[in-house]
Amino acid sequence: MTIHEQENILLEEWWNSYPANERDNFVMDGLCYNGPLNERGTNSFSGNEEKLWVNTKRKIVFLMKDPNGNPGEDYRNWHWRAITAKFFKVIFNWLQGLNEITLDYTPLLENNSYFDPANQVILKYPLAIVNVKKQSGISSVYDDVLYTYAERDASFLRRQIRDILQPNIIVCGGGTHSSMLDIAKRYIYPEFGDKFVKVNNWCYYMKEPEILLINSWHPSARVSDTQKIDDMMYAVSDLINKRQPNIFIP
Repeated sequence: MTIHEQENILLEEWWNSYPANERDNFVMDGLCYNGPLNERGTNSFSGNEEKLWVNTKRKIVFLMKDPNGNPGEDYRNWHWRAITAKFFKVIFNWLQGLNEITLDYTPLLENNSYFDPANQVILKYPLAIVNVKKQSGISSVYDDVLYTYAERDASFLRRQIRDILQPNIIVCGGGTHSSMLDIAKRYIYPEFGDKFVKVNNWCYYMKEPEILLINSWHPSARVSDTQKIDDMMYAVSDLINKRQPNIFIP
Protein backbone atom coordinates (compact mmCIF):
# COMPACT_ATOMS: atom_id res chain seq x y z
CA MET A 1 0.00 0.00 0.00
CA THR A 2 1.38 3.42 -0.93
CA ILE A 3 1.87 6.27 1.51
CA HIS A 4 -1.02 8.19 -0.04
CA GLU A 5 -3.29 5.15 0.19
CA GLN A 6 -2.44 4.76 3.88
CA GLU A 7 -3.02 8.48 4.43
CA ASN A 8 -6.38 8.36 2.67
CA ILE A 9 -7.62 5.53 4.88
CA LEU A 10 -6.46 7.29 8.04
CA LEU A 11 -7.80 10.71 7.05
CA GLU A 12 -11.20 9.27 6.19
CA GLU A 13 -11.38 7.65 9.66
CA TRP A 14 -10.24 10.93 11.20
CA TRP A 15 -12.84 12.91 9.24
CA ASN A 16 -15.58 10.48 10.28
CA SER A 17 -14.60 10.82 13.95
CA TYR A 18 -16.00 14.36 13.96
CA PRO A 19 -19.71 15.22 14.17
CA ALA A 20 -21.36 15.71 10.78
CA ASN A 21 -21.68 19.46 11.31
CA GLU A 22 -17.90 19.82 11.79
CA ARG A 23 -16.67 17.70 8.89
CA ASP A 24 -16.84 20.49 6.31
CA ASN A 25 -14.09 22.31 8.24
CA PHE A 26 -11.74 19.32 8.23
CA VAL A 27 -8.51 19.90 6.26
CA MET A 28 -6.43 16.95 5.06
CA ASP A 29 -2.65 17.01 4.93
CA GLY A 30 0.45 14.83 4.82
CA LEU A 31 2.92 14.08 2.03
CA CYS A 32 2.35 16.80 -0.57
CA TYR A 33 2.10 16.27 -4.32
CA ASN A 34 4.92 17.66 -6.47
CA GLY A 35 3.48 16.89 -9.91
CA PRO A 36 2.46 19.41 -12.57
CA LEU A 37 -0.41 21.84 -12.00
CA ASN A 38 -3.82 21.21 -13.48
CA GLU A 39 -5.02 23.26 -16.45
CA ARG A 40 -6.38 25.98 -14.15
CA GLY A 41 -3.20 26.10 -12.07
CA THR A 42 -5.21 25.63 -8.88
CA ASN A 43 -4.09 22.15 -7.83
CA SER A 44 -1.28 19.75 -8.56
CA PHE A 45 -1.17 16.13 -9.57
CA SER A 46 0.80 13.48 -7.74
CA GLY A 47 4.38 13.26 -8.99
CA ASN A 48 7.42 11.43 -7.65
CA GLU A 49 7.02 12.62 -4.04
CA GLU A 50 6.57 9.07 -2.71
CA LYS A 51 9.76 7.90 -4.40
CA LEU A 52 11.62 10.90 -2.99
CA TRP A 53 10.26 10.17 0.49
CA VAL A 54 11.19 6.49 0.43
CA ASN A 55 14.71 7.21 -0.83
CA THR A 56 15.61 10.22 1.30
CA LYS A 57 17.76 9.76 4.38
CA ARG A 58 16.27 12.79 6.10
CA LYS A 59 12.52 12.38 6.40
CA ILE A 60 11.25 15.76 7.56
CA VAL A 61 7.75 16.49 8.84
CA PHE A 62 6.62 20.05 9.48
CA LEU A 63 4.30 19.86 12.48
CA MET A 64 2.10 22.95 12.36
CA LYS A 65 -0.72 24.23 14.56
CA ASP A 66 -3.74 24.38 12.25
CA PRO A 67 -4.76 25.37 8.72
CA ASN A 68 -5.69 29.01 8.23
CA GLY A 69 -9.06 29.44 6.54
CA ASN A 70 -9.02 26.44 4.21
CA PRO A 71 -12.13 24.42 5.19
CA GLY A 72 -12.63 21.18 3.31
CA GLU A 73 -9.35 21.40 1.41
CA ASP A 74 -6.47 18.95 1.09
CA TYR A 75 -2.95 20.34 1.54
CA ARG A 76 -1.51 17.48 -0.46
CA ASN A 77 -2.88 18.53 -3.84
CA TRP A 78 -2.29 22.25 -3.49
CA HIS A 79 -0.48 24.06 -6.33
CA TRP A 80 2.88 23.77 -4.59
CA ARG A 81 4.96 24.69 -7.65
CA ALA A 82 3.23 28.08 -7.73
CA ILE A 83 2.89 28.92 -4.03
CA THR A 84 4.82 32.05 -3.02
CA ALA A 85 3.17 32.97 0.30
CA LYS A 86 5.69 34.01 2.95
CA PHE A 87 4.47 31.33 5.38
CA PHE A 88 5.31 28.55 2.95
CA LYS A 89 8.48 30.22 1.64
CA VAL A 90 9.91 29.84 5.15
CA ILE A 91 8.93 26.15 5.16
CA PHE A 92 10.49 25.68 1.70
CA ASN A 93 13.75 27.22 2.96
CA TRP A 94 13.71 25.04 6.06
CA LEU A 95 13.13 21.97 3.89
CA GLN A 96 16.08 22.77 1.65
CA GLY A 97 18.39 23.82 4.46
CA LEU A 98 17.72 20.75 6.60
CA ASN A 99 18.30 18.47 3.62
CA GLU A 100 21.55 20.10 2.56
CA ILE A 101 23.30 21.00 5.81
CA THR A 102 26.38 18.91 6.64
CA LEU A 103 29.31 18.97 9.02
CA ASP A 104 31.16 21.16 6.53
CA TYR A 105 28.35 23.21 5.02
CA THR A 106 25.71 25.45 6.57
CA PRO A 107 23.19 26.92 4.11
CA LEU A 108 22.43 30.56 4.89
CA LEU A 109 20.26 33.28 3.40
CA GLU A 110 23.21 35.66 3.31
CA ASN A 111 25.10 33.20 1.10
CA ASN A 112 22.23 32.80 -1.40
CA SER A 113 22.03 29.11 -0.55
CA TYR A 114 18.35 28.69 -1.44
CA PHE A 115 16.30 28.15 -4.58
CA ASP A 116 14.63 31.15 -6.18
CA PRO A 117 11.71 30.70 -6.37
CA ALA A 118 11.79 28.76 -3.12
CA ASN A 119 8.88 26.49 -4.14
CA GLN A 120 11.12 24.60 -6.59
CA VAL A 121 12.52 22.71 -3.61
CA ILE A 122 9.59 20.28 -3.78
CA LEU A 123 10.98 18.86 -7.02
CA LYS A 124 14.15 17.82 -5.19
CA TYR A 125 13.05 17.09 -1.62
CA PRO A 126 9.69 15.70 -0.38
CA LEU A 127 7.41 18.04 1.55
CA ALA A 128 5.26 16.68 4.40
CA ILE A 129 3.06 18.94 6.51
CA VAL A 130 0.93 17.73 9.42
CA ASN A 131 -1.44 20.03 11.30
CA VAL A 132 -2.19 19.11 14.91
CA LYS A 133 -5.65 20.67 14.66
CA LYS A 134 -7.22 19.52 11.41
CA GLN A 135 -10.23 21.82 11.79
CA SER A 136 -9.76 24.99 9.74
CA GLY A 137 -9.02 28.01 11.89
CA ILE A 138 -8.06 31.65 11.57
CA SER A 139 -4.74 33.47 11.81
CA SER A 140 -4.09 32.33 15.39
CA VAL A 141 -5.13 29.62 17.81
CA TYR A 142 -4.91 29.59 21.60
CA ASP A 143 -2.70 26.95 23.15
CA ASP A 144 -5.52 25.52 25.26
CA VAL A 145 -7.54 24.88 22.08
CA LEU A 146 -4.51 23.31 20.43
CA TYR A 147 -3.93 20.99 23.39
CA THR A 148 -7.60 19.98 23.38
CA TYR A 149 -7.32 18.84 19.77
CA ALA A 150 -3.93 17.21 20.35
CA GLU A 151 -5.35 15.12 23.18
CA ARG A 152 -8.53 14.26 21.28
CA ASP A 153 -6.68 13.21 18.13
CA ALA A 154 -3.47 11.84 19.65
CA SER A 155 -3.97 8.33 18.28
CA PHE A 156 -4.60 9.69 14.78
CA LEU A 157 -1.54 11.95 14.97
CA ARG A 158 0.62 9.03 16.06
CA ARG A 159 -0.64 6.91 13.17
CA GLN A 160 -0.05 9.65 10.62
CA ILE A 161 3.42 10.54 11.85
CA ARG A 162 4.85 7.41 13.44
CA ASP A 163 3.18 4.64 11.43
CA ILE A 164 2.82 6.17 7.97
CA LEU A 165 5.40 8.93 7.49
CA GLN A 166 7.99 7.72 10.03
CA PRO A 167 10.11 10.90 10.02
CA ASN A 168 13.46 11.30 11.73
CA ILE A 169 13.24 15.10 11.81
CA ILE A 170 10.17 17.00 13.02
CA VAL A 171 10.06 20.78 12.84
CA CYS A 172 7.70 21.87 15.63
CA GLY A 173 6.29 25.11 14.27
CA GLY A 174 6.05 27.63 17.06
CA GLY A 175 3.59 28.01 19.88
CA THR A 176 3.68 29.90 23.15
CA HIS A 177 6.21 28.47 25.58
CA SER A 178 7.31 25.83 23.02
CA SER A 179 3.84 24.30 22.95
CA MET A 180 4.37 22.51 19.63
CA LEU A 181 7.53 20.86 20.93
CA ASP A 182 5.64 19.81 24.05
CA ILE A 183 2.78 18.39 21.98
CA ALA A 184 5.24 16.33 19.93
CA LYS A 185 6.82 14.88 23.07
CA ARG A 186 3.61 14.44 25.04
CA TYR A 187 1.20 13.12 22.41
CA ILE A 188 3.25 11.77 19.50
CA TYR A 189 6.20 10.25 21.36
CA PRO A 190 4.79 9.86 24.89
CA GLU A 191 7.03 6.95 25.84
CA PHE A 192 10.16 8.81 24.68
CA GLY A 193 9.39 12.31 25.98
CA ASP A 194 12.17 12.40 28.56
CA LYS A 195 14.71 10.78 26.21
CA PHE A 196 14.95 13.82 23.94
CA VAL A 197 18.13 15.58 25.04
CA LYS A 198 18.24 19.35 24.73
CA VAL A 199 21.35 20.22 22.72
CA ASN A 200 20.49 23.90 22.34
CA ASN A 201 17.34 26.04 22.31
CA TRP A 202 16.34 24.62 18.94
CA CYS A 203 17.43 20.98 18.91
CA TYR A 204 16.11 18.10 21.02
CA TYR A 205 17.76 14.87 19.97
CA MET A 206 17.13 11.20 20.72
CA LYS A 207 19.78 8.77 19.54
CA GLU A 208 17.76 5.54 19.54
CA PRO A 209 15.44 5.55 17.71
CA GLU A 210 17.12 8.49 16.02
CA ILE A 211 14.74 11.44 15.98
CA LEU A 212 15.40 15.17 16.04
CA LEU A 213 12.73 17.58 17.25
CA ILE A 214 13.36 21.19 16.23
CA ASN A 215 11.75 23.87 18.38
CA SER A 216 11.27 26.47 15.66
CA TRP A 217 9.59 29.80 15.24
CA HIS A 218 6.16 29.73 13.66
CA PRO A 219 6.66 30.46 9.94
CA SER A 220 4.58 33.65 10.33
CA ALA A 221 6.33 34.85 13.48
CA ARG A 222 7.07 38.57 13.50
CA VAL A 223 10.82 38.17 13.50
CA SER A 224 13.30 38.37 10.65
CA ASP A 225 13.81 35.57 8.14
CA THR A 226 17.39 35.43 9.36
CA GLN A 227 16.14 34.55 12.83
CA LYS A 228 13.72 31.95 11.51
CA ILE A 229 15.98 30.32 8.92
CA ASP A 230 19.67 31.06 9.52
CA ASP A 231 19.40 30.68 13.30
CA MET A 232 17.85 27.25 12.79
CA MET A 233 20.72 26.23 10.53
CA TYR A 234 23.29 27.48 13.03
CA ALA A 235 21.57 25.45 15.77
CA VAL A 236 21.49 22.29 13.65
CA SER A 237 25.15 22.84 12.76
CA ASP A 238 25.86 23.01 16.48
CA LEU A 239 24.02 19.70 16.94
CA ILE A 240 25.99 18.08 14.12
CA ASN A 241 29.29 19.19 15.61
CA LYS A 242 28.40 18.08 19.13
CA ARG A 243 26.58 14.81 18.42
CA GLN A 244 27.36 13.86 14.82
CA PRO A 245 23.89 12.34 14.27
CA ASN A 246 23.76 9.59 11.68
CA ILE A 247 20.98 11.38 9.76
CA PHE A 248 23.38 14.22 8.97
CA ILE A 249 26.40 12.10 8.11
CA PRO A 250 26.72 11.31 4.35
